[in-house]
Amino acid sequence: MLLKVTYGDRETRVVKAPDIGISKGDYIVYKTESGKDIGYVLKILPQSHIVSYRFASVATKEDKEKMKALKKEEVEKTKECIALLPEYNLQMKFVGCHIQFDVKKIKFYFLADTKPDYRLLAKYLSKKWNTKVVFQQIGARDYAKSFPEYGVCGMRTCCSQFLNNFESITTNLLRLQELACGTDKATGVCGKLMCCLKYEEKFYKEQAKKFPAVGSLVNTEKGEGIIIDRNLITETATVKYPDGGKLQVHLEEIQPVSKPPMLILEKMLLGRR
Repeated sequence: MLLKVTYGDRETRVVKAPDIGISKGDYIVYKTESGKDIGYVLKILPQSHIVSYRFASVATKEDKEKMKALKKEEVEKTKECIALLPEYNLQMKFVGCHIQFDVKKIKFYFLADTKPDYRLLAKYLSKKWNTKVVFQQIGARDYAKSFPEYGVCGMRTCCSQFLNNFESITTNLLRLQELACGTDKATGVCGKLMCCLKYEEKFYKEQAKKFPAVGSLVNTEKGEGIIIDRNLITETATVKYPDGGKLQVHLEEIQPVSKPPMLILEKMLLGRR
């Protein structure tokens, strides 16, 4: 059986275990590339997942007590590391620490505007604590994923519930959905563009194919005009006519006109005079 197991508070691992009745909520000890770790079983996975680690044993009461002690030690180790930052001239914000169950590895997670050179600090701490020390820089989205925040929709953020991989969200999605760039409504709690913009990409692309572009010359029941705005959700467009009037028209009532739009533009300009 395959298990999705926690690795510290920020990562997960896929562990292959024998079918011995392990269920969601159990703690197990598993083998890593650098020793052994302990984790909480989040879910049972289908066999199609790629296996990363091997099962060692079901966690005992003593194992769980040791895990709690390591959690307290992680806090102290983080404080000690933060105190050394000025000495090494490093600008880093620590947001997590994980001490491997066999204490052969300590991993720090941090945020930073640039990529700092922490090699000397890692070397010093490794020698002092007699264990491997690694630092991992994470992004704002990874940081937000760790907290049960709520989005502008009123629901828990997607990243804190089910998102495991973050897709690239660019301003192209804002333009596709005809949203103003820089609007707060499109920004998530992490300060980045909201991941849910990606969910609606296919819908907006399909809708955009149905519509003439903004600026296109079209024919309606009232006559020829130019599309100055459109609503892809309601399938309506705002059409401006040569006399200066504007009318919201449904997509089914719009017929594209093949003649050069400059003709209608000239009529509009003359109408303004």
